[in-house]
Amino acid sequence: MNHRTFRILLVAYMLVILSVSTVPGQSFPKTWLLSLDKLIHIVEYFILGILGMKSMNTISSRNLKIVIPFGILFGTMDEFLQSFISGRYSSGWDVLADTIGVIIGALLVLGNDRR
Repeated sequence: MNHRTFRILLVAYMLVILSVSTVPGQSFPKTWLLSLDKLIHIVEYFILGILGMKSMNTISSRNLKIVIPFGILFGTMDEFLQSFISGRYSSGWDVLADTIGVIIGALLVLGNDRR
């Protein structure tokens, strides 16, 4: 797939993240899976980091400096949005988990590309 396809996937994935973030907290079923909240955030933003890097024209450390701040900003904006949703709350720990995920995903693509 080329970078334009990945760019479309990136935007679609971001819309999915935002749409799930707007679901009221009481609408989620009570399950043990939700107790793994930070792991879910890491995986969610790991995928965002991969899609972000793959959506660039070239994969380079220069583009890493774009993708990581963008991912952190998007995660922060997502958490802020959640603070206005009934039954949801905003957490700095969630932003940290998002940051870890996007960094790992972006670095994985960069490292894999250099091989």
